[in-house]
Amino acid sequence: MTRHPVTHRLGLLLPEEARARRDELIALCAQAFAGAPWHEPPLGAVRTVDRLLQAAGRHPDFHAVAALDADGALLGLAAGWTDTALSGGAPAFELAELVVAPAHQGRGLGRSLHDALLVAAGAGPALLMTLDVPELTDRYARWGWTVTDRRRPDGEDRDYVVMRNP
Repeated sequence: MTRHPVTHRLGLLLPEEARARRDELIALCAQAFAGAPWHEPPLGAVRTVDRLLQAAGRHPDFHAVAALDADGALLGLAAGWTDTALSGGAPAFELAELVVAPAHQGRGLGRSLHDALLVAAGAGPALLMTLDVPELTDRYARWGWTVTDRRRPDGEDRDYVVMRNP
């Protein structure tokens, strides 16, 4: 495994800071989700970011962790909040987004964001929903997640999994 020097810092991103970085968040999501396995159009990035910003205003326990380079540019983001949508009724922290700029993938940044977000969220179960593809499910399994359900959300043409940690 190649070691890369640490060229970023992690920090909590408050809702007002996230709103101020909306355009930067959209650019990050558009880059990261354009390729495999997502293949999302640019409008998907706008929807993703606007959904996160709406959640920041609706959920008092919204948490976001950002990775920034030495100049303060956004390299990655992990965000989530407590909800019941994935659990079927029981409150659980939902890891809603984990995104890393393609140029910084494969260096452990995603794992660092993931871990920092779960620490910020506190103790308790956590859930996420992601595409049902080995590239993603295997990564989350290595990080301690297990598949609890398979779904095809309304309007989607791809299968997803719900995963739980711990």
